Amino acid sequence: MNTLVTGLLLSVLTLRLQELVDACTCLPVHPQTAFCNSDIVIRVSVTSKSLVSSNNMEPYTIQYAVKQEKIYEGFEKKKMVEYVYTASSSAACGVELKLSIQYLITGQLDTQGKVHIGICNWIVPWDDLTSLQKRNLKWNKYKTGCSCQIVSCHSLPCSSPAKNQCIWTDLATEKTPAGSQAKYNVCMKRDDGFCHWCGEGSASANENIYYSEP
Repeated sequence: MNTLVTGLLLSVLTLRLQELVDACTCLPVHPQTAFCNSDIVIRVSVTSKSLVSSNNMEPYTIQYAVKQEKIYEGFEKKKMVEYVYTASSSAACGVELKLSIQYLITGQLDTQGKVHIGICNWIVPWDDLTSLQKRNLKWNKYKTGCSCQIVSCHSLPCSSPAKNQCIWTDLATEKTPAGSQAKYNVCMKRDDGFCHWCGEGSASANENIYYSEP
């Protein structure tokens, strides 16, 4: 009986550990999609980190004090961000930020106006962005392209895009979400109403070779 009970307990523990490991999973998305799905997009410098009490499932939340450098989206909802909040564990999608580093952060606002971030948000050191990504943010190209839909393709050939779609092929051609289209392209609507990739490199110029017949 003891052996049976021990085996059951180990099984439950193993399942629980697996649940924690799998608790936070994120589908890869193009930076433009992350921008368009966020309540707020800001460039900040992280100045301090502390644990604060939480009303959520976790007893504590990490609070990062930040210095706002620039806001790209959400100004009408929140004009100044002084803190961002994340879960205290990676299993709950908590994200680790380094002090004195400047980040681009996409996040969500709760009913109290607090900015919440997690692993599934687009959070990257500012210096790691390409020059075109920075220009897309500065000139509101990501925001302008929110009327288009970016559809992920995981293997070739990809399906042909609808009028309002761009097909994201990085996962199929480069096997990484940080490929050429993510770094150098934005999906924009042309004068004829069709969405298409524009930017630098061959990702936009040669996109049609990846599509199957409709």
